[in-house]
Amino acid sequence: MYETRIAVRSLIYRKTQYISLFLVCMFGLAVSLAAIAVSTGMMKSLNQKARIYYGGDFVLMCAKSGAWLDIYDYENNLEKVREVLPDDAIVTPRMDLDGRRGSYYFEGVQAFQKSFKGIEINNEKTLLSSLNFREGGVEKVLENPEQKNWVFISLPIAEMLGAHAGDEITFQLKNNDGMLDTFQLEIKGIFQDSSVFGMYTSYMDFDFLKKAYNRPADYANRFCVFFEKRNINQKKLHDFHADLSKVINMYKWVDDKDDFIDEEGFPVETWALVPLSANLNDVEIMQFAMDGIITFIVIILTLIIVAGIGSTYRVLIMKRINEIGIYMAVGMKKRSITATLLFESFILLVLGTLAGIVLSGGICWVISLFDFSFIPSFDMFLEKGNLIARLDVFKSVMVIVSVIFVTLLAVLYSTRKSIRIMPVQALAVTE
Repeated sequence: MYETRIAVRSLIYRKTQYISLFLVCMFGLAVSLAAIAVSTGMMKSLNQKARIYYGGDFVLMCAKSGAWLDIYDYENNLEKVREVLPDDAIVTPRMDLDGRRGSYYFEGVQAFQKSFKGIEINNEKTLLSSLNFREGGVEKVLENPEQKNWVFISLPIAEMLGAHAGDEITFQLKNNDGMLDTFQLEIKGIFQDSSVFGMYTSYMDFDFLKKAYNRPADYANRFCVFFEKRNINQKKLHDFHADLSKVINMYKWVDDKDDFIDEEGFPVETWALVPLSANLNDVEIMQFAMDGIITFIVIILTLIIVAGIGSTYRVLIMKRINEIGIYMAVGMKKRSITATLLFESFILLVLGTLAGIVLSGGICWVISLFDFSFIPSFDMFLEKGNLIARLDVFKSVMVIVSVIFVTLLAVLYSTRKSIRIMPVQALAVTE
């Protein structure tokens, strides 16, 4: 235990010499951890927006020759699905309609859409509530559940139309029979989203859109499944696929939804489980690129920490050769001297790590104060217009452990070279 006492006293006595090493460790780790946390938050925000857009953690689609992606008698099929999924799974029908079939008009201005989504607001209120509403919101629809002609539109579309929450806009739609109809919709919510998952997407009542498109009351074109309070991993999704296969005719597992959509000739009703990841193949490329950039930054900062502390510590040890000679002269073993010097650096690294964690939290907090929604298409990474950092425990621990371990190796190398001299030679050296 005397090695520990000597190390602590040495740190206190030489605190001015070690302050630069402490700062290198603190700032390097702070920037690394902040970068990981911010990138994790960005990807979580993107996935949440994708969950809203696609309807949850996975989607069930149905195909049969002559009835592509059409689900009839959906309530009966919905009950079958609910029976085999966990109780906390929210299973809800949706109707997704190509936005090219219709558009909005308000005071002579036309606005096109990419997708119209018919939803059951009672089932999806939690999911939709995570949208950043600038005007109105989910509660405005729930105030009057009897009203069906409502719509949520994005802020860019509202600004294009010059419309606000409470205004009535004209919805022009070419129905299933090819006839052009018009309907009046009241804007119940305007959400801030200029990303690929929201700008040209609008949400309206499931039964209203179905009726406007001239489809029967028992019709849907997908089932959406999501979980409010837990994350679903790939293994769970495969388990759900196996369970569903017991009650409905399931297609093979798909990693890309186009594998199912491009398939032809289903003689019998066939269902596909399309996980969220199968809809995000293009986005995953972006995620890999972001992970690569963050990894590169972290590696560079780690090398700076290791090189800075390792090289500086070597100089400090060389200045302490006389001290090391005294330790040898009084009978202190080389391994004890090595342990003392290593413990000094370990304490320094731990203190620097703790300070770096606190500083990274401060950096993330400051970043979260700024509104980045002015950046085009950056909304997909934002929560209510801000960059919100999220802790990735595994990556953060890996960075901390790597910095401490590699730096200690560098210090060990410098220490072992310095204590190979004889005590007489060490005592002859003056600081």
